[in-house]
Amino acid sequence: MSFSNSPGGEALDLLSRIAQKVQEETKVRLHRRNVERVLSAVMVSGDFWKIVDLSDLPVPAASGIVKELISEGLLFIDDKEDILLTQKGYDLIGELGIEPFVDYSCQACEGRGYPFYADKELYRTFVELAKDRPKAIRDYDQGSVTPETTVSRVLFIDSRGDLRGKDIIVMGAEDDLTGLAVALTRKANRVLVIDIDDRLIEFDNRIFKELGIDNAEAVVWDLRKPYGEDMLGQFDVFITDPPETFAAFRAFIGRGIATLRDEGCAGYFGLTLRDSSIFRWKEFQETLIGEYGTVITDIVQDFNHYMNWEYHPETKAAQIAPVRKNPTDIWYRSAWYRIETLPGFKRWNDPISDDVFYLDEEGSTT
Repeated sequence: MSFSNSPGGEALDLLSRIAQKVQEETKVRLHRRNVERVLSAVMVSGDFWKIVDLSDLPVPAASGIVKELISEGLLFIDDKEDILLTQKGYDLIGELGIEPFVDYSCQACEGRGYPFYADKELYRTFVELAKDRPKAIRDYDQGSVTPETTVSRVLFIDSRGDLRGKDIIVMGAEDDLTGLAVALTRKANRVLVIDIDDRLIEFDNRIFKELGIDNAEAVVWDLRKPYGEDMLGQFDVFITDPPETFAAFRAFIGRGIATLRDEGCAGYFGLTLRDSSIFRWKEFQETLIGEYGTVITDIVQDFNHYMNWEYHPETKAAQIAPVRKNPTDIWYRSAWYRIETLPGFKRWNDPISDDVFYLDEEGSTT
């Protein structure tokens, strides 16, 4: 096919057809600009996992687009498993004026706006303690963020007035040791860490005891189960990092909101574009605003940087990728959300019966 005989219409139609075909195959909702973002990413990196990172797409969608672009003769994979443009691909991006991906984010703070080194003592203490953390396991969809991310989370929370003198619950996210980091500041009034993984609970409680942190405790709990009445409306702040199915969203976020005391309380959590599409974000946001009665005050894109997990080769993401090469650099990132309760907000605390808790058509990294 020659793209030079039209002012872009035929080429745009091709990208739209690719988006539609991949959407039908993966059930991930897409549009033409998603394909353009993949092409922009390929212009700066041949590494598939970096392409996923730069294109901000769920892995099934990014993989499907790359495979379809290869089928159309626009991309190819070389013997090093790098994904590259063909001459036909260069002709296409030239006709459409697609430019390489650019990144102007601050390198010192890793794009967060909150440099982890602002509290050197907290950072050094946390890094030393985190060296002995239990390894992330697949059973609970675990994947630890970098120590720099965890410390930056705490600084962000403190900057929003949600740390000092507050009762804080950290739910189902202790593979990042965020609860431990909050407790290490000794600025909160109370810290409760709950997680399904007893290894993490034992780890935190041991450190709390060794360091004499008597206002923090860790307890085993499965968030698919409703809280007892003694947990509802008892905290000023919740922090969590949910899997991104709707069942998990309600279990982690809905139950987090249920623990908050009154209006003006805050919740913090991460949402990715690696396991969710922007269409799902819209539905999550509508739930937060329309059903739960909260407002989104902050979304910091790519705030959370995840270290590669050892079980990656066993995941659906690895199996559907167009290459067999494992990621070697950070590629899985999530946005950091802050929500605040409004007058009349709703506490959600129903049981979860959905068996699809960790994986669905958009999620693939478990």
